[in-house]
Amino acid sequence: MKKNKLFTIIITLIFITIFSLSAILNQCGTASTEIKNIEDSDNYIEEETEISEIIQISAEEVYVIIIEEKDFLILDVRTIEEYSEGHIEGSKLIPVSELGSRLNELPQDKPIIVYCKSGNRSNTAANILIENGFKKIYDMGGGILEWQENSFPVAAEEEPIFEIIPITVDEAYEIFINNKNYLFVDVRSEEEYNLGHIEAAMHIPVTEIGDRLNELPKDRPIIVYCNGSSCARSGRAATILLDNGFKEIYDLVGGGITEWEEKGYPVLK
Repeated sequence: MKKNKLFTIIITLIFITIFSLSAILNQCGTASTEIKNIEDSDNYIEEETEISEIIQISAEEVYVIIIEEKDFLILDVRTIEEYSEGHIEGSKLIPVSELGSRLNELPQDKPIIVYCKSGNRSNTAANILIENGFKKIYDMGGGILEWQENSFPVAAEEEPIFEIIPITVDEAYEIFINNKNYLFVDVRSEEEYNLGHIEAAMHIPVTEIGDRLNELPKDRPIIVYCNGSSCARSGRAATILLDNGFKEIYDLVGGGITEWEEKGYPVLK
């Protein structure tokens, strides 16, 4: 009887030991799985935060994007002159040499298609964008040349044509009274200027105007005058100004300062 009791106790202890060991092994297995899951999660995060790659895109694909009015920004990274000669309509111009300092002008949340003439500058620009955190960057490597080979439409900036504008004495007097933004320039000799000139008129003889262009503002309309119809100096001066980049140039025609005085308009002597 005592032997049976002892045997029962031993069997019970063995079962308890086996059960405990099994529980411990299960816990270790669970911990191992959790560690693996954490490691997998870390790898996934790494993949998600990887730097995006530049995606090559053809002119045909870009054309479809434009036709379908998809929300892309098209970036032209050529020079101002090249852009003016012909560009994809609606494209934004930032020359590649200025791109690094003008990134704030570009949206981070919109796909950007970059192009140049034939691919070199667009690749440089695309890399600059990727390195600065832009994610969806497409490089139209064939450039505007591929675009034009497909006969896709281009827009060109028409240069405005500036001309010398003739103005009468009466019109000039109205400006003199009402608009102080206009600059009058007397192109006669010093002796003639001292005999009588329009108030506040700047004096630069026509023989000196080519050397004194830096004294004149390019952001103001300029009215040049001399003695009148028999005097060609104001016309010559106006031509010099126009040829040197001045945009809004008026030539006081008719009787010039002589007619101005005859009409009783004010002069300083």
